[in-house]
Amino acid sequence: MRKAYTLLVLVLLAALTGFGFSDYYWHPYKPIFMHRADLEANVQLRDARDIEQAGKIYLKDHFIFINEKYRGIHIIDNSNPAEPNKFAFLSIDGCIDIAIKGNIIYADNAVDLVAIQYNEDFSEIAVTERLEEVFPEPVSPEGWYPNWKEEAARPQGAVLVRWEER
Repeated sequence: MRKAYTLLVLVLLAALTGFGFSDYYWHPYKPIFMHRADLEANVQLRDARDIEQAGKIYLKDHFIFINEKYRGIHIIDNSNPAEPNKFAFLSIDGCIDIAIKGNIIYADNAVDLVAIQYNEDFSEIAVTERLEEVFPEPVSPEGWYPNWKEEAARPQGAVLVRWEER
């Protein structure tokens, strides 16, 4: 009986600590961290690209803004609705929501709220204001937070910007 109890305790400990099991079975997503300086510097206007994981859509004047979950905003020129033109991509790490008033885009940049001013033809953009740590870090698609191993591996001063499949 004592051997069975000892074996049961060892099996429970192994199960609780994940011994012998891949992290995949417990947590199929891994957190992606980014240093704050890189997070802030990466708000940039880039060439248009294909939409991979569309989020919210926003219409303003003759532009269509489509959120690429956790990556940024696709900007589509819809001057000719018969032939919309993929115009540019606004890179904003951790972005899942946007609002626009006048010529300012308000977006979440992971945990920060940024105000990005643009001119009429999108030849220039500028972050005009940043409110740091307004939003909580994103949870995984299954509702998980980083586990203790992932937190221990987090670089100092880094922010969680998205989750990717392992």
